[in-house]
Amino acid sequence: MHHRLLSSFVITLFLIISVHPFLFGQDDLFMPLNIKSAYENGTRSYDGTPGPNYWQNSSDYKIKVEIDPQNKMLYGSETITYHNNSPDTLKTLVIRLYQDIYKFGNARDFSGKKEALNDGVNLSKITINGEEVDTSSSITKKRTGTKLIIKLDDPVPPHTDIDLAFEWDFIIPHISIIRMGAYDSTSFFIGYWYPQVAVYDDIDGWDLNNYGGQHEFYNDFSNFDVEIKVPNSFAVWSTGVLQNPDELLTQKILERFNSAHNSDEVIRIVTEEDLDEGNIFNNSSSHNVWKYKANKIPDFAFALSDHYLWDAVTTVVDSSTERKVFIQAAYKVESEDFYDVASISKQAIKFFSFEIPAVPFPFPSLTIFNGSGGMEYPMMINDGSARSLARTVGVTSHEIAHTYFPFYMGINETKYAFMDEGWAVMLPYDFQERMAEGYDPRKRNILGYQRYAGTERDVPLIVPSADLKGATFRMYAYSRPAAAYENLRNMLGDELFLKGLHTFMERWNGKHPIPYDFFYSFNDGTGEDLNWYWKSWFIDFGYPDLSITKVVIDGIKLSVTVKKEGNIPIPIKLTFIYSDSTESIIYKDASVWSDGKDEIIITEKITKTIEKLKLGDAHIPDINHKRNTYIIEK
Repeated sequence: MHHRLLSSFVITLFLIISVHPFLFGQDDLFMPLNIKSAYENGTRSYDGTPGPNYWQNSSDYKIKVEIDPQNKMLYGSETITYHNNSPDTLKTLVIRLYQDIYKFGNARDFSGKKEALNDGVNLSKITINGEEVDTSSSITKKRTGTKLIIKLDDPVPPHTDIDLAFEWDFIIPHISIIRMGAYDSTSFFIGYWYPQVAVYDDIDGWDLNNYGGQHEFYNDFSNFDVEIKVPNSFAVWSTGVLQNPDELLTQKILERFNSAHNSDEVIRIVTEEDLDEGNIFNNSSSHNVWKYKANKIPDFAFALSDHYLWDAVTTVVDSSTERKVFIQAAYKVESEDFYDVASISKQAIKFFSFEIPAVPFPFPSLTIFNGSGGMEYPMMINDGSARSLARTVGVTSHEIAHTYFPFYMGINETKYAFMDEGWAVMLPYDFQERMAEGYDPRKRNILGYQRYAGTERDVPLIVPSADLKGATFRMYAYSRPAAAYENLRNMLGDELFLKGLHTFMERWNGKHPIPYDFFYSFNDGTGEDLNWYWKSWFIDFGYPDLSITKVVIDGIKLSVTVKKEGNIPIPIKLTFIYSDSTESIIYKDASVWSDGKDEIIITEKITKTIEKLKLGDAHIPDINHKRNTYIIEK
């Protein structure tokens, strides 16, 4: 080759390697064809950054809703401006009607009582670009499962908008409740409630997954302006920021509400005494309208009651700007644990903001509502009461962690539940141990993972979660990924781990990342090719299993052979137990398996008599502990 051509080739090769340090390692990871096309089209990049052609759509929602508590009915009207930022002409629209989950004949992931079924969402009016649509026309619309698919006479060109309007009503669930509904005669949590434009993205086009109750969110980041009409004895807590407290609250309650916005201590806005006396809300008319606004969020939920206590407190989440978050708790008088929930939530938010993930809490407010179970929404949490401090701390911190994953990060939780549930399990570990003495969340998760690891119910995390149910879904969404994230943290150390995590979060917050965006961003942020780790923990079938296969004592030298029986890399923790009841430990993180070997010999100088060796501990997943203890024959 001519020396000038050779020089040009070398320079080009150097530039490619410099710009894409892990480009030549991407073939190590299997990538489905529909995902590969996004990288080929330039919407995503192999270095983990959004591609030069990345885009996403959004909507502006203006909603008016009225709740009839006595008849358990919701009546709503909304206008939507949908922004098609894609390069595609949209010939159809997909609208989600979540409460069609209760419609006769529709599929559900959970069993329920026959009396809970009904006709689903009653769509009384549909308007497209100012023209009213025949709601009974099979040509104009198609309802399937929890989706309304509208064929457009006038398609939506790229980079243009379309205006929609809907009027609807439905029965608020109160018999068999799935994630939202009536928890007593006058207490309601309202989620999955408004006609919502589904996500149209660069991977699959329209998201056509049905809502069956188990799989949760995948939404565009949108703006919301919502008016909620309720009887004048009710309080409303909601996503967003309350716009008109002075129109709703009596002077005494308003002063407490305003004071709480600047208080580092919990303020009891509505007490049991206030409930007994009344005079809490404006009663100049039979109903009040609570107005909330929220921008660039993936969903909207609210709750109401006429007999709940109301606490609030603020905390600084960004030391550089002194930005604060307004934290509220709304709960039944008899829910004894909830009297501390506002304080626990404040401490959890500080922990997440400053320790791990060490990203300031991204939204201006958060309300924990005492409904049932544990369910997250943007700026809202629906939690049942718990019988122990560990449970209260656990469920509260878990649901708050969801603020980051999926809401701040725009995760497709329907398809990749491990990208949010796994983080919501792992991120609060240190906080939960600190707040509830004796509670060991790591051990709890490892026991759950080991129960099914390596069985037919344990599937690779790259499998779409929308296709999974039951114990398989639980393993996939919670146990295995939480173990993988915690193992990764231990392997890299907190500083490098957070560097990788921050790289991913800074690049992809407010967007729609997929697993490969996470993998490649983490590689890029840490400066390490971790594909060997992603492959075993996230792409392949497999399980963690180490064993002691050989022990040799030669004078004062002891050699222990540890074999990786399974294909998932985990750390080696060897405990040496001596005859005088003392112990010593050798620990090697999971990176010892990065070279692909399945066996390692560990040597130790011994000065005392050894009785036995133990491999692993309660925080390291290992499906077969029978080969983890070696007794030294005397």
